[in-house]
Amino acid sequence: TKSSLGQNRVSNASDRRVDDDVRRRGRESHRRGFGSVVRRASRALASKVDIPSKHVFVPPEGNRVNERDLWRILDMITVNKGNTLVITGAGVSTESGIPDYRSPEGSYSKGHKPLTHQEFVRKVHLRKRYWARSLLGWKYFDSVSPCYSHYALAELERSGYISGIITQNVDRLHKRVGSSNLIELHGHNDEVKCLNCGYTRPRREYQLLLEDVNSDWMERHFSTSDNVDIRADGDAHLENDDFVGFEVPNCEECGTGVMMPRVVFFGGSIPQEVKDRAMEMVVKSDGILVFGSSCQVASVYRLGKAAADKGTKVAMVNIGPTRLDPLLDIKLEARCGRALKEICRNLEISVAEGSNKAHA
Repeated sequence: TKSSLGQNRVSNASDRRVDDDVRRRGRESHRRGFGSVVRRASRALASKVDIPSKHVFVPPEGNRVNERDLWRILDMITVNKGNTLVITGAGVSTESGIPDYRSPEGSYSKGHKPLTHQEFVRKVHLRKRYWARSLLGWKYFDSVSPCYSHYALAELERSGYISGIITQNVDRLHKRVGSSNLIELHGHNDEVKCLNCGYTRPRREYQLLLEDVNSDWMERHFSTSDNVDIRADGDAHLENDDFVGFEVPNCEECGTGVMMPRVVFFGGSIPQEVKDRAMEMVVKSDGILVFGSSCQVASVYRLGKAAADKGTKVAMVNIGPTRLDPLLDIKLEARCGRALKEICRNLEISVAEGSNKAHA
């Protein structure tokens, strides 16, 4: 209708004015030094709206560890000692409190639809929505600690039982516990990168800048409720859909570039060198052990299929059906933490005390 078209033109014009102002601020912050902006934001945090951070995600309970399947996995690990490759998915980090997508309490079950790469790049309104939601969800996502599974897998690598880890997760929890031969297939969520000039910086600093330039908007639109619906990709559900006046700062290096988390969004492309290295690890392995992944996405399914096609034994620890099920040699339907506790106990591997908080 003419009315809706007119409203869209007004909204688009308003967005353009805000974007022009953001670009101007980006250039100004570049001239006076971004460090001063972050320091100013840090000092101002105490006076900002108290962003709710309470969130409880309960991972699926799963079954008791089946001894027959456990011993088959142990046999694979010991026979192929030093050459079993581990692939991990969201089911590993759910025990740290990070939601997954596909479990009964996961993001998809609540009707969440993740933002695609194309939407983030091309649609200003959706990009604003993403960053606004991140102001609610990022602090929680950034505060989680590694769970027993992360520590156990790091110990299995240090003890020479596994050759390395390919993870779908972007939370960096494997890296934090010292896993060394690690491929983060879908990137990592603790940095942002300019899509124009390639400049990168810590996401924590960028989040502080977002809070600084949007303090008035936050006061108007954020409630003080403790019930925050955290999502799997590090943002949170937000009832408000009005982002007029919400500012997304541009790159302070070039002044105009769009900043994006260093993760592979749905519909985005994994760098070729990352894909090549991951496939090389699979081809060189004598066994593949998957923890906590349904392997629905093509980037991981193709790795498992490539291993099965060349006759490599593929084992799975996961709750619920997976895309790889027809190709599996072993499947253990249990929580990753429980399975890994039994694996490490039988291999007489001591897991670091920092894992005591794990939901095993």
